[in-house]
Amino acid sequence: MPRKILESTEATIAEAKRILERADESELGEFQRRVLEYDQKFAKLKADKARKLTSDLVSGFGIERKEAVQVVNCMPQTIGELRSILPSKGRILTTEQLEEMLKAIEKFREKE
Repeated sequence: MPRKILESTEATIAEAKRILERADESELGEFQRRVLEYDQKFAKLKADKARKLTSDLVSGFGIERKEAVQVVNCMPQTIGELRSILPSKGRILTTEQLEEMLKAIEKFREKE
């Protein structure tokens, strides 16, 4: 029987990792196991922090959720990196706004 999509939303790598880790290993298909392995390598935050940072970026800077998810997934360190992630269509963020965004990101960055 085909599966029906009930809801669709953008998720950060950390949130996807949390979802997949809750499942029993035997329940995961090959693709899901590969995604979990990827998530474990590349998640830069814990899921709670990733969700909070995403909502802070959306509400504080007026960017779309999908853009905020990409920023959280990449955790840019410079304005150049941040500009390369954010699309330039429609509106332009000033250098001051980008600096503020980097400060917000830095607060959530996990120390290694």
